Amino acid sequence: MQGDANLYGSHPFYMVQEGDGQAHGVFLLNSNAMEMVLQPSPALTWVALGGILDLYIFLGLDPQSVVRQYLQVIGYPMMPPYWSLGFHLCRWGYRSTNATREVVRRMHNANFPLVKMLEKTLIL
Repeated sequence: MQGDANLYGSHPFYMVQEGDGQAHGVFLLNSNAMEMVLQPSPALTWVALGGILDLYIFLGLDPQSVVRQYLQVIGYPMMPPYWSLGFHLCRWGYRSTNATREVVRRMHNANFPLVKMLEKTLIL
């Protein structure tokens, strides 16, 4: 995999709550590159490079009902396993083993909770 490859994605979704408490949300599902620009008027400009545009508009009496509808489309988040909670470093972006060792050394000196095996392997 290339070092500059995009490893992450996003869900372009916005939600607005009106003065009377009602809310609406908009979600654009598209696998191609997109750009969203917030204009001062207020306006939002969405630009997609191509693909199929699946535009979802959610209407609700309150923000909770809009989020509930949105989650029915994208799916509910899973409960992460206990071991995955905590500090994480991305595996990409370090140019050398020495750069990785330096990051671990600085985290160790700042008392970040690190796995002891990792500390022994990279610091000693």
